Amino acid sequence: MLSRLKPLHHKTVLSVLGVVALYFASVAYGLRFEISRFLFPRMPAFQGIPAEETFSIKNGSSNELLVRRYGQRSIGCVVFFPGQHGATAAYDFTNYTASGLAVFALAYPGQDGASGSAELSEIEGLVDRAVATVAKTCPQNRTVFVGVSLGSMLAAYAGHSTKPAGLVLLSEAPSLSSAIRVRLRSHWALAPLSLLPLSTLVPHDYSLVESLGNPPSGQVVIFQGTLDDQTPIGLLKGLDSPSTGVRVIAVPGGTHSTTFALSQKAQLATILQMLGGEGRVR
Repeated sequence: MLSRLKPLHHKTVLSVLGVVALYFASVAYGLRFEISRFLFPRMPAFQGIPAEETFSIKNGSSNELLVRRYGQRSIGCVVFFPGQHGATAAYDFTNYTASGLAVFALAYPGQDGASGSAELSEIEGLVDRAVATVAKTCPQNRTVFVGVSLGSMLAAYAGHSTKPAGLVLLSEAPSLSSAIRVRLRSHWALAPLSLLPLSTLVPHDYSLVESLGNPPSGQVVIFQGTLDDQTPIGLLKGLDSPSTGVRVIAVPGGTHSTTFALSQKAQLATILQMLGGEGRVR
């Protein structure tokens, strides 16, 4: 009887090990080759307030980035980079536009009415072209980039080459791999995957330090919620110092989804200061 159980036991162990190996390998493959699907999920068509102007940026793959303008430029402009789920309609720009700022809100491919699908290897090129188009209306020194979550990283990289008057970043992660690791650890079934070498698995581990340069070319202010469990404020420790040129402002009670709304008055004051102190906070 024992001789029969022993081979069976070995088969069971091998089967379990095979499943575990497949589990890790499939996730590693996804991070390496399918990460764009995770970072930029397809979202429903745009249902927000009609923009005063909309223009389209397309590439050779027919993937489209839309830019919607709200308000008129009296004192300056804001280029707005939403988070990974887009949903521009969820953001309120009333305080911005009432203070004399024109807001140019981006919609990534496959989101908010933009056609195609977002590819990580293409998104930077589309964003750079969109920013260059905005610059025809708004000089760089009269423009501030505002980014939320994943959009904050895109804004930071766009700001490295375009050099706006400043960057206002919200719910920021220090790197792509750190954001993925926190997300994995938040689910018990995925937590073991956080042990993978994520920084080497992703095609490129985008990071705040890399995007900003040393020192940054302009002012950089990060608003981070104290209750944000997706991009915890503790991950930004060490960034808030004169040597980095970055200022981190804690938003009491702010979560990953509420920090933008809770800090809007402070955001606006920061933007106006970056533009030379013109205008009033409404």
